[in-house]
Amino acid sequence: MKKVLSKLASLFEPQYLLIWVLAIIVIIFSILSPAFRTRSNLVEILRSACINAVLVLGLTWIVAMGEIDVTFPDVAAFGSMVTAFCVMNHLPWGLAILIGLLVSAIWGLINGILINVFKVRALIAIIGITTIAKASAYIVGKGSPIYLPVINPGVQFLVYGKIAQIPVLFLIVLGIYLIASFLQNHTKLGQYLYALGENRQAALEAGIPEKPIIYSFYILSATLAAAGGVLQLASFTAGQPNFQGSYFVDGLTAVFLGALVIKAGKPNVIGTLIGAILIMVLGNGLTLLGVPFFVGIIIKGLLMLLGVAVIAVSRYRLSQRRRAQQLAVANY
Repeated sequence: MKKVLSKLASLFEPQYLLIWVLAIIVIIFSILSPAFRTRSNLVEILRSACINAVLVLGLTWIVAMGEIDVTFPDVAAFGSMVTAFCVMNHLPWGLAILIGLLVSAIWGLINGILINVFKVRALIAIIGITTIAKASAYIVGKGSPIYLPVINPGVQFLVYGKIAQIPVLFLIVLGIYLIASFLQNHTKLGQYLYALGENRQAALEAGIPEKPIIYSFYILSATLAAAGGVLQLASFTAGQPNFQGSYFVDGLTAVFLGALVIKAGKPNVIGTLIGAILIMVLGNGLTLLGVPFFVGIIIKGLLMLLGVAVIAVSRYRLSQRRRAQQLAVANY
């Protein structure tokens, strides 16, 4: 009995707070808005959250590594436009998607080269690349979206299909995130990732291969962002050259807010998935209640700041603890 009570009590520990917040928000919106609790609306929330979750999965690990990447909306737009361009030129959907992902991955490779080879600060490199990626997306479509007359049935099933009333896309993204969680928590790569984020100098002295990891995760981030762009292409039947606006804010908020979950103070994939769902629930519920859109933006901004503050405090405490240990060793 004591073990059962102990396990139940553990569910209310701080690292699970965001999950309870999500549950409470869902209950409140369900009571206030009958339209919110309809099956079709809940399915749409999950579908939209999954697209955003794919967009920022790679970003989660980059932030955990102590770097930043804000190119994901523009790389997503670029991947969307390239894929749509290939389809309009009569390439098979599978080949078009592959080309869109591979070409988009080049942006991540360029980011890695700028950071590793030319020693450009990550934020400066990212700002330059995101500007070029945005312009390239417009160039592909000659300044306009690329509208497709029809979507491949297989791709459409992936985005809109259901199995036992559960969105197929949610099941796939959940599987991807579970695999990503395993890699993050049970492999050397995951250990190296957090080691670089916690103490870059110590990690380098320990022989952790910084440059290959930076290359790998920036390329992965760009590829996943493009995959999110392809999903949006299937959703709107059009390649969109501009993915800024809510995608940018929602993506960053999901990652930073996710640091409140599971690994307190550390960005992690499960936290990002929960954060993405919470952001979509919040936006959807406020819209159905008729709350002005700018109120939702303010709330998202505050949530992002909360996540950033938690990460900053966690890293500060870690550095203070490490400094105390070093002083203790020196005094000994």
